Amino acid sequence: MLLIPHLFSNLALCITGVLIFLKYYKLQPDYSRLLWGFFFLSASLTALTEVISLTSIPIPDKTTELALILERTLGAVAVVSATWCIVMHVKPGHLFFFATIAVGAALFYCTIFYEIPILSLIILPFCIIITLLICCLGLASKQKSALWIIFAMMFVALSVKSRDIPLPMSPVDINRCLMILALFCTGKALRNEYKILF
Repeated sequence: MLLIPHLFSNLALCITGVLIFLKYYKLQPDYSRLLWGFFFLSASLTALTEVISLTSIPIPDKTTELALILERTLGAVAVVSATWCIVMHVKPGHLFFFATIAVGAALFYCTIFYEIPILSLIILPFCIIITLLICCLGLASKQKSALWIIFAMMFVALSVKSRDIPLPMSPVDINRCLMILALFCTGKALRNEYKILF
């Protein structure tokens, strides 16, 4: 019986990530689109692999774990760079983009091939903190997008601690619902990039 809520929550997260990415895709410069894409689509990929495993379709072992590590390494690093661009109104260049991808890919590689799964648990909180510090700069200039990203990072942080949230739901479903809220807030940030709080 628990499989049905898990299936729906993962499916909802997968669809939400793709739809929000497609909806706000054209609002950003080319490299910013790709950076935000790593965040949205890595979250969707994690949910999709979970959906596939719950429907008993055979997939390689540890596929869901690899997708989650990708989300928490490359996806997290991409959020930091994308947040910098949106808060500072900077158009990322080739060097900035490929440096971000290189750092994220290196962290992913180290986590997988050197078998240090705890590394992905350290990277995500660190990236959240850096993102929040960048957003503080945005709040100083009264940017609405910075506030929305703060909300998004709050939901991402809560999703990691879903097992400690005293709600009558499975921690997996709580995690997925919080990630959906995080993606929604990120979409709002992209929509309100040049708007002022007050």
